[in-house]
Amino acid sequence: MLAALIGVPIVIVVAGTVGATAVFGSRCDLNALRPVAVGQNSFVYAANGTELGVIPAERNRTPVTRGEISPWVPKATVAIEDRRFYSHGGVDPVGIARAVVADVQAGKVVQGGSTITQELVRNLYLSRERTFKRKLIEACLSIKLSRQWSKDRILTAYMNQVFYGNHAYGIEAAAETYFSRTAKDLTLEQAALLAGLPQAPSSYDPFGIRRRRSAAETTS
Repeated sequence: MLAALIGVPIVIVVAGTVGATAVFGSRCDLNALRPVAVGQNSFVYAANGTELGVIPAERNRTPVTRGEISPWVPKATVAIEDRRFYSHGGVDPVGIARAVVADVQAGKVVQGGSTITQELVRNLYLSRERTFKRKLIEACLSIKLSRQWSKDRILTAYMNQVFYGNHAYGIEAAAETYFSRTAKDLTLEQAALLAGLPQAPSSYDPFGIRRRRSAAETTS
């Protein structure tokens, strides 16, 4: 069973590189897919350029360029989410195999094998259904996206799309929500905290931890 599971990454890579479009049709054709539209906040300015207010979108999100993000954020994101990001081609067979071994040893899911590219593809193009076929399509699209986009573009898009908890989508909204500052001004410690949130936004929520701590102190 373990050998079969570890063999899945090989199947995924083959599916993504050899006639995948013929197998999956337009579902594995980047040119045939339209990214999911994600709203962003609108800002109201006075004639002198002073910001008067913000009209929130359905999701709290303000896209920013790579130059508007602290250099600590991409470093922390890669270190926490996808250490082999700059060396794999969208899918990381080593990472998947490592996650499978850890899950089998623990008897439950304790690690994920998805890369940053796969997470981005899932957010942009796919549903959240948990099927083997969808996972293959996700891997196929990730390999193709990795060939068409630079690593910097993929990472920047991911940081602008991912959910950080408390209605904050994207690093700019997260920086403002948790630290009342822009993404460009985040420190190393703040970047590290935010980079870990997408793994479990509810469990790692700093506000939630503070509330639970206060409640525990009140009842003790």
